[in-house]
Amino acid sequence: MQKNANPYRIYLKATRKWVEVSEEFYKNHTRHYDTFRKRHQAHGQCVCPRNKFWLCDGDCYNCEFRRAGDMLSLDYTTENKDGDTCSPLDALEDPTPSIESVICDKAELDQLFAHLNELIYSYQF
Repeated sequence: MQKNANPYRIYLKATRKWVEVSEEFYKNHTRHYDTFRKRHQAHGQCVCPRNKFWLCDGDCYNCEFRRAGDMLSLDYTTENKDGDTCSPLDALEDPTPSIESVICDKAELDQLFAHLNELIYSYQF
C-alpha cells in the first residue's frame, strides 16, 4: 500500500470529514485559525486543549471549548447602526479635565496662596 503523497489535510466540522489541501492553503488556514484562537485564549474566552487545535474553525459561539462566562475584551469591536466600528472604550467618558477647569483651579489656588501669605505676614509683625 502506497503512503499518501499529500500530507496536508484540514478537518471540516460541518461535514465531519478530512479534506486534502495544498501546502499553501494549509499554512494560510492554520496561521489564520491559530492567531484567532490564541487571541481568544489570551482573553480567557477559549479553553481549547492543544490536542484539539485541529477542531478550531473560528466559530466560537458553537464551539464546545468556549468558556461559558465570556468576558468582553477591550479590543472587542462591534458595528453600530451607522456601520461605524466601536469598542467598549468608546463609551467611556474622558477623565481628563477641560482646560477651562484647570485655569479656574489655578486662579483659585493663586488667590488662596496670596491670602495665606497675607495671613502669615500679618501675624509675624
